[in-house]
Amino acid sequence: MTPKGPAMFSMPLMSADCFSNDIHKLDTSTMTWTLICTKGNPARWRDFHSATMLGNHMYVFGGRADRFGPFHSNNEIYCNRIRVFDTRTEAWLDCPPTPVLPEGRRSHSAFGYNGELYIFGGYNARLNRHFHDLWKFNPVSFSWKKIEPKGKGPCPRRRQCCCIVGDKIVLFGGTSPSPEEGLGDEFDLIDHSDLHILDFSPSLKTLCKLAVIQYNLDQSCLPHDIRWELNAMTTNSNISRPIVSSHG
Repeated sequence: MTPKGPAMFSMPLMSADCFSNDIHKLDTSTMTWTLICTKGNPARWRDFHSATMLGNHMYVFGGRADRFGPFHSNNEIYCNRIRVFDTRTEAWLDCPPTPVLPEGRRSHSAFGYNGELYIFGGYNARLNRHFHDLWKFNPVSFSWKKIEPKGKGPCPRRRQCCCIVGDKIVLFGGTSPSPEEGLGDEFDLIDHSDLHILDFSPSLKTLCKLAVIQYNLDQSCLPHDIRWELNAMTTNSNISRPIVSSHG
C-alpha cells in the first residue's frame, strides 16, 4: 500500500488461489475503498511484490507470478522488469527496456529516497536463492545500478522491514535459510531480530569510525563516548536469539 496525498493505492496480492493485478484506492478522509478501472497494459498478476510511490507514479517491482496466468499451478515466474502506474491518469505506462536488471524476486524491500527507487534482498524460489544485494532505479534515465555500500551488511534474507529516517535506512529482521544440517529448504527458515543502518549521507565522524573498525586501529587513545559508539557499531544487534520456523 502506497500513500499519495489524501489517498492510498493498493495492488492486492493473492486470494482464493488466484493472483490479482487489480488496483484499489483508499480515500483517507472517508476511509472508503474504490476499485480503479485502469487504462493501458496492466502489470501481470502477482503477489509478494513491492509498490513504491515516486511523485505521482507508483513503481511495481518483482513478486511471484504464474506462467499460466492468474491461477496458481506451481509454475512460478519472477518478473524483474519495472511497471509504472500513473495515479493522475489511472493508466499503466509503457516502459522502455533496461539493459541491466536485478534478478527477479519476491518478499524484498523497496523504498524511495531522493527521487529514486531502491530495492534490497528478497527470494527467488526457481533459483532457490535469498538475496542481500542493493539496487537503485533512476526513473528519469529508466536505468538500474547495483550499489555496493561500505561496511558489513545484512546476510541474505527476505521479509525484512526497511524504514526511512532522515538520510538513513533502518533495516530490521527478515528470514533466511537455516544453517543447521538437514534444514535450509524453503520451509525451514530462521527469523532474524538484528538491526542494520544504511547512511546515505555519513558525516566525517561516521567515516572515521568506520575506518577505525575496518583497519582495526588502536582505540585506547579515543574519547570514551567514541569508544562506546564503536562498541555499539560492532556489537551483535540481535534483540533475541534466531528462531527456526517452518513457513514459506
